[in-house]
Amino acid sequence: MNIIRPDSLHCLWWLNPWSTVRYLHAAATALKAYADGLDAAIELQDGIISEQFAEITALKLRIEDMNDAIISGTAITPDACIHE
Repeated sequence: MNIIRPDSLHCLWWLNPWSTVRYLHAAATALKAYADGLDAAIELQDGIISEQFAEITALKLRIEDMNDAIISGTAITPDACIHE
C-alpha cells in the first residue's frame, strides 16, 4: 500500500513528472480499492441493522398483543381436564 507523504516526492519531481503521476495513480488506485471494501462492509452492516430493526418491531408487537390478551383475560385459558 502506498502512503502519500509531503516528503515522499523528491525535490526535483518536475524533471520527471510521469514517475510522479505513476506514483500518485498507484496511490489513488489503492485508496479506491480500500474505499470499495469499506462500502461493502457498510452495506453489510446496513442489511444487518435493518433485519434487526424488523425483528425488534415484530417482537414489540408480539409483546403488546400478549399484554392485551393478559389484560382481557384471554391469554390463559384454563383446562378442565386433570393432567396427571
